[in-house]
Amino acid sequence: MDILSTLRTMGALGMVLGMLAGALWFVKRYDVKLPGRVTNTRRKRIEIVERLSVDGKRSVALIRRDGMEHLVMFGPEGQATIESGIVAPEPPAPELAAEPVPVANLAEDIAALGANFARLVDLPRLAELPRAVAARAATAAARNAHSPRAPKRVREQRNTTRWNRAAVRAALDA
Repeated sequence: MDILSTLRTMGALGMVLGMLAGALWFVKRYDVKLPGRVTNTRRKRIEIVERLSVDGKRSVALIRRDGMEHLVMFGPEGQATIESGIVAPEPPAPELAAEPVPVANLAEDIAALGANFARLVDLPRLAELPRAVAARAATAAARNAHSPRAPKRVREQRNTTRWNRAAVRAALDA
């Protein structure tokens, strides 16, 4: 029993360390912003507006100080100011009288969804239709050519990428 409890303890420790390593990898890989320290409510004079990772070692940050923005690149060799003295855009004024939100009509939404889905499903078939007609016309022309030896029929590969982004956008925008 003593060995089993030791193995169970080591297994639990390994799982906890594995979960911590997975969480650290996730934060680094997807550049997750973790919440910072809670400070007092007075207005800050300096803040990072946006940060973009250029590659594994370098990043670019847009820093706002007293209404002016500065673009700075950080890397292992140090930091470099790319552009300085950018005038910060003014935040949009809040609208006082907002338009009322339209009430959703479930029956109309379901009908529109059904029509769009039907077009989306038929889209790959419609895209393959001209190729099939052209292939049939080519085989018919080869039969009517009266050549002593007909050319060997080459089978065209099927397009297996049915759901690509461009087709989905085109179907939904139409």
